[in-house]
Amino acid sequence: ILGSPNEFHFVHRALPHARSKRSVPHTRLLKVDPMVQHAVQQTGFKRVKRGYKPLRVENLVHHLRPQQDPTDPYFPFQWYLKNTGQNGGKAKLDLNVEAAWAQGVTGKNVTTAIMDDGVDYMHPDLKYNY
Repeated sequence: ILGSPNEFHFVHRALPHARSKRSVPHTRLLKVDPMVQHAVQQTGFKRVKRGYKPLRVENLVHHLRPQQDPTDPYFPFQWYLKNTGQNGGKAKLDLNVEAAWAQGVTGKNVTTAIMDDGVDYMHPDLKYNY
């Protein structure tokens, strides 16, 4: 382990790398070996794919006024603002801006930042290890 001449990190190739439970028999074999002073097996963790969690405008805004869509003629094509399932997309999978509009946020004097990790987690080289 990083610069230590006495500590080692072993990986058992026959076991999946992300285990949720410890393997007692394998650790026991190491502990009974006279050359091993201390053995610990780290527990794995479960990775969860990022996904969509629906938010309801009614739960975010207490006094919801009747909402009118903007009068922009291109608004129906901006599915990322209000996705009604147009073009075969999944309805409600959008930026949920109606909650902000209901709170009176118009965008005036508002700075917006878009953050993206840029990782294509479905790429064949990454999808099983992301």
